[in-house]
Amino acid sequence: MVNGVLFWTFVLTNLFVFAVGSALTYLSYAAYQRVGQRSFRYAILGFGTVTVGSLTELVYELLIKRSNELDMTELLVLRTGESALIGLGLVFLFYSLVSPDRS
Repeated sequence: MVNGVLFWTFVLTNLFVFAVGSALTYLSYAAYQRVGQRSFRYAILGFGTVTVGSLTELVYELLIKRSNELDMTELLVLRTGESALIGLGLVFLFYSLVSPDRS
């Protein structure tokens, strides 16, 4: 059984990342609606993908399969998918910063 304090720390930190990521995604969307620059669309994709990527482990472990039931292969696939989504989101964010904006 997982330690209760560690479990709730895991849940609360993931919910914090979700709240911050959602706020940044919304702010990027509002900026895109106001200004209309294409770079904000990539920022929306970037923040949204990072947020979804950070939640994959929480959703899988809480709703699909308990963490103490995961074997090493499932854990490796889960963490690889999470890292791939976060990396893709960072690529979108990088592109939003360096792309020439032609609206």
